[in-house]
Parts: sequence; structure tokens; C-alpha cells
Amino acid sequence: MTHFTKATTAIGLLRRVAATAGITLGVTGCDDLLKVTSPGSLQEAQLSNPALEQFLINGAIGEFQFAYGSYVYWSGVLADESFTDHHASISVQEVARHDFNEFNGINELLYGNLQRARQAADDAADRVKTMLGTRAASSLNVARALAYGGYAYVLLGEGFCEAPVNLSAPLTSKELLTRAIARFDEAITVATAAKAGSGVDAQDLINMARVGAARASRGRGDLVAARAYADSVPPTYGRWAYYSANSAREHNAIYLSVMTTGTPPWLAMHPTFQGLDDARVPQPKTSRLSLASHPIFPPLKPSMYSGWTAAAPGPIEVATHIRFSSGLEARYIVVEADGPTATMLAFVNDRRAVGGKLPVTLGGTALLDEFRMQRALDFYLTGQRLGDLRRYAAAGTDLFPRGNFPILPNVYGTTHCFIVPQSEKSGNPNY
Repeated sequence: MTHFTKATTAIGLLRRVAATAGITLGVTGCDDLLKVTSPGSLQEAQLSNPALEQFLINGAIGEFQFAYGSYVYWSGVLADESFTDHHASISVQEVARHDFNEFNGINELLYGNLQRARQAADDAADRVKTMLGTRAASSLNVARALAYGGYAYVLLGEGFCEAPVNLSAPLTSKELLTRAIARFDEAITVATAAKAGSGVDAQDLINMARVGAARASRGRGDLVAARAYADSVPPTYGRWAYYSANSAREHNAIYLSVMTTGTPPWLAMHPTFQGLDDARVPQPKTSRLSLASHPIFPPLKPSMYSGWTAAAPGPIEVATHIRFSSGLEARYIVVEADGPTATMLAFVNDRRAVGGKLPVTLGGTALLDEFRMQRALDFYLTGQRLGDLRRYAAAGTDLFPRGNFPILPNVYGTTHCFIVPQSEKSGNPNY
């Protein structure tokens, strides 16, 4: 079963969180610990021990980073960033063609990953609040759990047609994004209360929550609120999802399908992003034979990945990190909220310069189209594109790929959001 409730997660999920947190007991002041050695299981009652506070928080962060990596991969395939050429997996082929149902294995895997991340964060926040009592109102760990949980709700809301929470009836994308905003708002309140004693760490969490709340508000169609959240985020801000060679669970999710040695690649740049000669989305000079023996262009490190430089494109590696929240994203939200103005044109030309392109002179719909393209280039393979395409389509501009699939003798289907799997539907009495 992939449905997630407080009852089922109390033991099963929290044991998974314990394994994810590994040796992080007793370590403070670090959001993203990667090293795991001989992780074990804990009983539910043990997780109420105040000594395990950091253990729970690091476990929730680990669950998010794992789920985020898989979402980056598969949301890019369901959008127009990439496609897969994997002859051995029917589930992979179905998602790649945008033609799958609630029995698809990849869809179910992604759903389970995101629901675990959501529930791990919700549960960690609740447990640490109980541990700390009145001190929870100014606890950075509570703010961390709330902020990461907010992002898990954002990914569910942007990526899934609908999704239940704790055996609820299915919630719409807007309802899931509303829950995300509630968590971000609380994270901002708690981190602000903690700021006097923690300074930079608290402000970092405030910025993370503001970007997340701006993203969720824009997804709900509330551009006024989105702009208000984003406007005060500094341009230099950035929050990373960290990956490592320590274990398969900690690998960058894209790495295995684009390795430069060993198994042939099976993830390719979609034609939408080929031939652009833009430094932010580098393309290999030559194609490689895929797992199914077709010539493809596996993506190289885009600009939001650690180690990226405009002058020296490199491969996505096992420990390549991904920036998932940034001041640049906040700036995009502010500019989008204000519409196709002279400010948008100046911003577009600034971003074109980063990609190595000359400035343009555009206005109206043409400027908005160029703005959307620059956004696609800046946030390539970061889990933003699927939500963007769904927003654009809802407003009347459908950019999802149509017609012939790039490699296989098939055509694209019309499934443009992930689906609650049958295992959840069967086990949820409210579905």
C-alpha cells in the first residue's frame, strides 16, 4: 500500500526516517547531513525522546532530498525538458509518452516518495513541538521541518492532478498549495522569533519559506501575494538539495541515466531544449547511443547544478547538488506578477546575457513568451517546468509536447499530471 496516514507512518515511515537520518544524532546547526553508516530501526515510542530531535529533522530533510531528486527526473520527462529511451521498462515508456494510468510503477514510486517526504516533515514538526513545548515557537528545527514540508506539498500540488493527505478525500492542486502556504507562513513566524539568537540561519530559513510561499501563491493564481512574499528575498539567496556517493539513496537521481562510462544512457534532452547554444542548458557536442541503441543527447550540468560554469560544460555526477530555492526564482516571480513591462524586458535581456545571447526588443505577448523561455532555461531540470506548463495551459497557452515522440514510433498522449496510484485508491476509504 502506498497510502500514508499518521497511524501507518508512526512505525513504518518513522523507521524509514530513522534509517535516513543515520548517524546524525547529536549534531546541530546543519540542515543537510549526508553521511550514513549502519542505520537501524527505532520503535515509535523512542522517537518522542527529546535527544532525537535532530535525528527527526535530518531524517525529514533526507526524505525531501530523495523525493526531490526523483521529482526533478520524472517531472522533466512529463514536461518537455527530457525524454527517456529505455527499452526494458514499460512503465518508463508510458511516462515518457505521457500516456499512463494509476497502475504505472514509475507514477506510484514518485507518489510514494513525495508522500513520505510530506509526512516525514509533518510528523517531525509535530513531534518536535511536543518535545519543546513553549520553546517550539522559536525553534529553528521546527521552522526547518515546516519549510521542507511546505516544499513537499508544493511538489505534490504542482505535479499531481490531485492527492489525498492522511487518508483524506483527494485534494486539488490549489488545496495542496494552500496547505503548503500555511506551513511556509508558520515557518516564517517561527524563524523570525528565533532570529535574535540565530541570525543568519534563521534568515536563511525565512528566505526559503518566502520563496516557497511565493511559488505556491503563484500556482494558486494569487500574483499579489506571490509578489509580496518574493519581493524581500535577496538575489544572492540559494538553498540546495545535496547529493552524495555514500549510498544509492543519496545519489543525484539523474546521474545513473546519463553516466559517461558503463551503462549506456537513457535520459535525453528533449528537442525543445536542443540546439539553443545557451550556456545555461549545455548540450553535448556529439550524441551517444542510448540503452535502446538510438542516438541521444544526455543533458550536461545546467546552471542550477553545483559545478556548473558557462565556459566548461560538465557531466551530471553522482554527487552533483541542485539549487531548488533561490533569489533568482523570487525575482522571476516579482517580474511575472508585474507583467510585460520595461522592467521585464530589462530582466529578460539580463538573463539572455547569462546564456551568451544578444538583447532583444520585444513587448506584449512576444515579451511574455521570451520571459517564459528564459525561465525555462534558468530552471532546467530543477522540478519547475511541469508546474509551469500546467499553469500556462490553464491560462490558454499549451506548451506540452504533441505529435511524434522523439525516438519511438509513437505519439505523445495527453496525461499532463501525475495520478494517485491504484494502491492509494484501494486503501483509502475516502477516495
